Amino acid sequence: MKRAPSREPAPSGLAAIRRISQIAFFLLFLFLLLRTEFRGTLDASGGDLRLPYPVSIFLQWDPLVAIANALATRALYRGLLWSLAVLIPTLFLGRFFCGWVCPLGTLNHFFGNLRSESKRGKRLLESNRYQRWQKLKYYILIALLVSALFGGALLTLLDPISLTVRSLSTSVLPALNYGANAALDRLSASGVPVVPRLASAARYVLSAILLNFKQPHFRQGFFLGLIFVTLLALNLRVTRFWCRALCPLGALLGAVSRWSILHLKKDAATCDECNRCLIHCQGGDNPIPGAAWRKAECHLCFNCVSACPNASLKFRFFGSEKEFVSGPDLTRRRALTGIAAGAAIVPVLRATTGLDVENHERLLRPPGSLDEKHFLDRCIRCGECIKVCPNNALHPTLAEAGFEGIWTPVLVPRVGFCEPSCVLCGQVCPTGAIWEITAKEKAWIGAPADAKPIRIGTAFYDRGRCLPWAMATECIVCEEWCPTTPKAIYLRPAEVIDAQGNTKTVRQPYLDPARCVGCGACEYACPVRDRPAVYVTSVGESRSTMNRFLLKPGAPAQVEASLPESGEAPGWVKTEDTRTFKAEDLWQYIDGDAERYLSAGVEKTLTAGYKWNGKSDAVGDLYVMKTPEGAAKIFDSEPATGSKPVDIGDAARLYGPTLTFRKGVCFVRIVAYEETPAVQRALVELGRAFEKRIGAR
Repeated sequence: MKRAPSREPAPSGLAAIRRISQIAFFLLFLFLLLRTEFRGTLDASGGDLRLPYPVSIFLQWDPLVAIANALATRALYRGLLWSLAVLIPTLFLGRFFCGWVCPLGTLNHFFGNLRSESKRGKRLLESNRYQRWQKLKYYILIALLVSALFGGALLTLLDPISLTVRSLSTSVLPALNYGANAALDRLSASGVPVVPRLASAARYVLSAILLNFKQPHFRQGFFLGLIFVTLLALNLRVTRFWCRALCPLGALLGAVSRWSILHLKKDAATCDECNRCLIHCQGGDNPIPGAAWRKAECHLCFNCVSACPNASLKFRFFGSEKEFVSGPDLTRRRALTGIAAGAAIVPVLRATTGLDVENHERLLRPPGSLDEKHFLDRCIRCGECIKVCPNNALHPTLAEAGFEGIWTPVLVPRVGFCEPSCVLCGQVCPTGAIWEITAKEKAWIGAPADAKPIRIGTAFYDRGRCLPWAMATECIVCEEWCPTTPKAIYLRPAEVIDAQGNTKTVRQPYLDPARCVGCGACEYACPVRDRPAVYVTSVGESRSTMNRFLLKPGAPAQVEASLPESGEAPGWVKTEDTRTFKAEDLWQYIDGDAERYLSAGVEKTLTAGYKWNGKSDAVGDLYVMKTPEGAAKIFDSEPATGSKPVDIGDAARLYGPTLTFRKGVCFVRIVAYEETPAVQRALVELGRAFEKRIGAR
């Protein structure tokens, strides 16, 4: 028998139309992906920026995204009904989307035709037969759908459209952009006559149809690109390995296609067993006579029909069920394993820190994002918002949001800041993880005085690194870049002494947290490059009612607390006046630990020094929180190992030379500098004096 060539056969009929469809849909996908960016001019007019194309249409066509979104949220976000345009024809025709439309399927199809010489002949035939490992994608699908039912979208990482958009946006296209820039720059500087003009013309043409030559940089770009290249390279080993073994969307469409009425008709009488159909099969669905055709695995590429020299294979409507296997033959044990895995993954991930407790302070979500739990329910890690950001400010996370939040978008102010007039990320989000807002609702510029802006965080100063504060050097960059009106950053002149002993006046920056929206422009522009002197954290974000530390401007404190004076506790003398720190100034007292108290809702802090019997020093701190829950949060975060309970306030602990307790909205810590039983007993008496002061209000 003459060996059949391994390349794809010359198309005829439907196979030729399939090729045209693949090329057309892939070019459309690429065009929309390249247009997922704003190429106009950013200004401060306050009007909405809009994209002229429906750039998320491929994700809205995706039935897996629609079903996972509906299960996780008990609703269907606008635009996802377009998925019926894929799902309904699949009921009648089979997995046409995989072979005719899917961009990742097209790439796998292309690379699958670049098989090495070693994969021809018998080894190629064996690899193209149906394999039991092709059932793996169905177990992945089961786990994905069950996890979505429990409110998790982590497994949508494996959605092929999301994977392709994410990989091309953060890795492949930036790499192509860099390479094109480098090549054209070399040509422009070559000095050879006419070559620089040709390079300029090429840059103009490419910028109009392909690249805009504004170089983006993305965290995780190399890792995401490596995964994508690996998946494509696997096609050199097994044709369309991703589609056969791993793709959950393919599994969903395969399960739906069991009711399709389009079947493969085999004529064994005219077959000469040349095996050309098997060599060119893309789905591993056993098109050869003598084997049951696997309907759920067929991509409708029609290669088998085109390759058959005797016309022994034909697709017909309403075939006999004896000639094919309609659906995957899953084992009950492994299906139950998939269900258990999907049911367990969300509770296990959300039982760790990161979602409800110990939030990462640098987890800055795009404006319009839902609260973290609902955000993770909806976000499919597609990377559309990352691609569209005009300032390259959004990046895929790694550990900032925990494992459940991997590759979700996070704002990185050191790379780029959130443009005040931009609301593009909400426009392109296909699932509503980032709600579509207007520039007026964002209210960062051009908004009325009583408008409530959407805040994504708050800026803080590290005065030990700030040039005016630490080095007596004039610098007003952060104030100049602050976009809010009126500005959240303001300057106050102060007399300082430089290293030579000269007195000079320097304007020092301050922050009004009631006006700060967390855009990150100050951090982006800070000239202290290694670690900026001003930085943005997520505290104060609008999307979370728990991650805030400010009352309404001008609101009074809930408790008028004060500290004990000398003689109120036996043997204790107050050695210094009470110092008071507002929430926004707490860093001046406990710079490294201020975030913990701010996230718990501290309003003010009182502190003073004490001495017992003229020999043992101690410091007493009283933190007034917004709510008793905030006081309890701080108390519970203190070390409890080796401590013993004390009858003070609502709860109290004594461990070594430290006494902590909470009462109502107040948390108290008293630390002595000597650890003896007598000092410990004296600490308890001082603590009761603090309690009386709190009770007296």
